[in-house]
Amino acid sequence: MTKIKKAVYRKHKINAFNNNPLIEAIRPAMKIEAFTKRTRIDLSVDSDVQEMDDFDRELMVELLDTIYVPDPEMYTLYKSIVKALMVSYLHRNPIKPETDAIQHSVATDKDYQLPPKINLSSCIGVVGLSGGGKTVAIEKCFSLLDPVLQHNGYKGHYLNKKQIVYLKFEAPATKTKKGFILNFLAAVDEALETPKGQGYYDEWKGDKSNIAVLIQEAKNIAFCHSIGIVFIDEIQRCVNEDDKVDKATLSFIDNFFNSIGIPMIVAGTYAVMPLFRTTMSTARRLSSGRVFEFDGVKQTIDIQGDSIEVIENPYFDVFVNSFYKPELLKNEFSFNDDVKEALFYYSQGIQKLLVRLIKFCYEEAISSELEEITPQVVQDVYFDQFKLLHPALDALRKGKYGGYEDLIKLDSWGDNKPHLVDVVIEKCTKSNSSALPVVEDDGMTIDVPAAKSTFIPKDDLRNLSGLDKDAYIARFLGNKNGL
Repeated sequence: MTKIKKAVYRKHKINAFNNNPLIEAIRPAMKIEAFTKRTRIDLSVDSDVQEMDDFDRELMVELLDTIYVPDPEMYTLYKSIVKALMVSYLHRNPIKPETDAIQHSVATDKDYQLPPKINLSSCIGVVGLSGGGKTVAIEKCFSLLDPVLQHNGYKGHYLNKKQIVYLKFEAPATKTKKGFILNFLAAVDEALETPKGQGYYDEWKGDKSNIAVLIQEAKNIAFCHSIGIVFIDEIQRCVNEDDKVDKATLSFIDNFFNSIGIPMIVAGTYAVMPLFRTTMSTARRLSSGRVFEFDGVKQTIDIQGDSIEVIENPYFDVFVNSFYKPELLKNEFSFNDDVKEALFYYSQGIQKLLVRLIKFCYEEAISSELEEITPQVVQDVYFDQFKLLHPALDALRKGKYGGYEDLIKLDSWGDNKPHLVDVVIEKCTKSNSSALPVVEDDGMTIDVPAAKSTFIPKDDLRNLSGLDKDAYIARFLGNKNGL
């Protein structure tokens, strides 16, 4: 079944976002109730499962992997994606002559940079523990959007375009610029459903042209297909120990998309820390949009105030209780506080490990004929099935990460200040003008009916705190020892 749908245009309530087919084809973010309903997946287990033989019951246990409970942060992530999409299209309107001029410059000028005054792209950073749910969360948000839209004319204007709303690919394992570009082109081919052997990837994989030529052509392809937002997974691969010119560093990736006004989502483990230690500009760009941490399902949360108050995390109970299926076992049991405490302690709340631990507990209860899950069963499964992960999980519990850089947590991401996308939305909402926002060097200008109102941020909106590099690193490291 094709993923390419015909674009359907609908007016938005904010005038600045109308008369642009790329934006009118995007639906506003749905309300949180609809979002939760669309993303949450449960598993129904009938009581007759107990009449099955042990293998079939264990096979039913495997279906626990299909359960999904959205993280509380996911709705904010989803809204951030939709807003970044819509704002980035403001100055890429395909029916405007100036967009044709930009397209020509992208195709002919190898050093082209979209003028800063109209570049509203941002970068959303998603970091967390391996298995913490980063990639799945982003993909769930993407699932609520149409990946590719076919335009066949708009208000009397000729328009024959396949608009790629979102694009996902991984940073190259080779860490080279050519590897990055080829990964990107392969993702474009997949999105456009190009027949094998006839796509951009096949055209350029064996080309011997200078890398600059390949980069320029890839930018032209990205702009031509009006890519809304790109998701680059495994961004920690861009952490390099040298400065060789052929490396696909985060700086290079940022410049590739930012130069033509395409927002990014970058996701990776805490091994991404060296990217922050490199330059202040790198840290700024990675956090020019919101930053999200996915550390799994925490049992408690800290409430910041005059003092830190630790409270029970209601999401932990909701998550774990979603996997309570008493019909799978023959004896009565419950996920009481002791069982939940054991499940968290031995998995540290890392989403994939927590689900795997619960699954193995059901299997152990069936195979041992115990037919119930107790704290002792959880412990036995951990020591029997998680041996290879003991050192890493012990390091995580103790906060001593030597040798496990991907477990290092960022205790502070800076002050929670509004970012450029939110400011644009707010300013457009307050204005009845159809004029588009313009970013100047000293702030952002929005035309309003009565006068021109200039918004000048206290700090650079792409800068978390305005700290210099050393202070910035110290802020991330906090007062922890051994890092």
